[in-house]
Amino acid sequence: MKNLAAATLALLTFTAGASAQETQRYLVGTKHPFRAGALAAVLRDARGGFTPRSVAGFDVFDGFAADLTSSEAAALARNPSVRWVEPVLERHAFALVARNPQAQTVPYGVDLIHTREAWSATHVATTNVVVIDTGVDYRHPELKAVYAGGYNFVANNSDPFDDGAHGTHVAGTIAAANNDVGVVGIAPDVRLWALKVLGSDGSGSSESVVKALDWIIAKKSASGGNWVANLSLGASRPSTAEREAFARAINAGLLIVAASGNESTATIAAPISYPAAYDGVVAVGAVDDKLSIASFSNQGPQLDVVAPGVDVLSTLPVGSGSIAWIAAGTTTYGGVALTGAKRGTVTGEYVFCGLGKTADIPASVAGKIALIKRGDIRFNEKARNAKQAGAIAVAIFNFDASPMNWTLTPDDDPSAKSYDWPVTVGITQADGEALVAHNAGTITVVNESDDYGVYSGTSMASPHVAGAAAFLWSTSPSASASDVAAALTQTASDLGVPGIDNVYGSGIINVFAAVVRLAPSSIFPPPTPPTTGRRILKRGH
Repeated sequence: MKNLAAATLALLTFTAGASAQETQRYLVGTKHPFRAGALAAVLRDARGGFTPRSVAGFDVFDGFAADLTSSEAAALARNPSVRWVEPVLERHAFALVARNPQAQTVPYGVDLIHTREAWSATHVATTNVVVIDTGVDYRHPELKAVYAGGYNFVANNSDPFDDGAHGTHVAGTIAAANNDVGVVGIAPDVRLWALKVLGSDGSGSSESVVKALDWIIAKKSASGGNWVANLSLGASRPSTAEREAFARAINAGLLIVAASGNESTATIAAPISYPAAYDGVVAVGAVDDKLSIASFSNQGPQLDVVAPGVDVLSTLPVGSGSIAWIAAGTTTYGGVALTGAKRGTVTGEYVFCGLGKTADIPASVAGKIALIKRGDIRFNEKARNAKQAGAIAVAIFNFDASPMNWTLTPDDDPSAKSYDWPVTVGITQADGEALVAHNAGTITVVNESDDYGVYSGTSMASPHVAGAAAFLWSTSPSASASDVAAALTQTASDLGVPGIDNVYGSGIINVFAAVVRLAPSSIFPPPTPPTTGRRILKRGH
């Protein structure tokens, strides 16, 4: 029998003559399964020289992917053996720019969803969790013990190493080791898998997502066990191929969790993105540590629950994160490193340089650290002006309480990426004003590499729920995926207006309450029957 994993991909290549028209990638729904001869039927019914290129067949929906011209796609849509034709759609990660941790600790989300209270539950089986994302840094000390394998659908090889950081951050929230260092995940005893469908820029395609679902179904069929998939990605447009694929994956017993999307604003709520909006997918929105909905979190009737998604501390690819602060005597000011800033530790006297404009910077800053206020000009202009005046490091303080998602290398300034930036750290408005008031002294500016970082986004909320589902399933492995999902939604703590709503869904998940609902004996074992002191003897003794 043909190997199922190979059949899942079913890559067939057809060489055709050069076409005068430009091709693009399409997904084609057929009336028969691919392995039952769907492509042959399509070719038989084709009229007008259909020449498929780079065909990839699927098990997770009836159809295939192929490179087609627009006229070929239109002709296929009329083919008697074809149900629908759609272009492959872009999918992207739902995370905002990282902020950097001031310290390493148990992430606040662990306790906000009552995870530690549930950890005393008895585990009966190990749950498989698949991170469908930019990959995972399986070398990370927090993840390497539970990593089981995966696939890279971007490069088409068996190495799903994370070159974008997003997937590793998601994986840490789910499965970081409970080893008293770094961070700890919601379910540190899972079996972790990585399917890379997004590139280093966080973008991918609906075709890769469908391939990932095919891969999981094949692996589940071959290995058994319970499987949770987390998709902290998506976009606003639905895909018929995806819709069918997710429906089939759910029917195969997968529990699928997805981020609701980050397109909302403080005044306008965006609808739930796909795949979170598909039927049967657990859609997750984001709240902050005060249980308020995140301004970016998408909303709508498809929303199931919410989870922590603002300033979430988790793992990053080894050495790719940074930890930043400023020390002044015995006082330490937590900070954030600006993207593109040099790593290192610099000690020296500081000089206040206003807004960092050329006219604001005194000649006395040479050989010293420039303290600059945010405003009027870009961060990289401030840092460049300070360096050109001889500053050895830069500290920039905020002008309000807004998040410090700051960069020295904006996308519209290509030359900034190759510039030799100084060590540059951002601090809060209050801390900066305290230094200005003190007027002079020696400070130490620190921006060192780290294996952890703080991200915000519904991408960060979704793995809290995926981890909770995996933990819950480990206490009751005979439960169905729908049982686990129902336990999480039905025990969620209501937020916002009473009852289920479009902003918070059923509310914020409560892992302990869900375990009590689904597997009470795992936390509260039945009491030992009392003994009477009598002995029951067999007849004849």
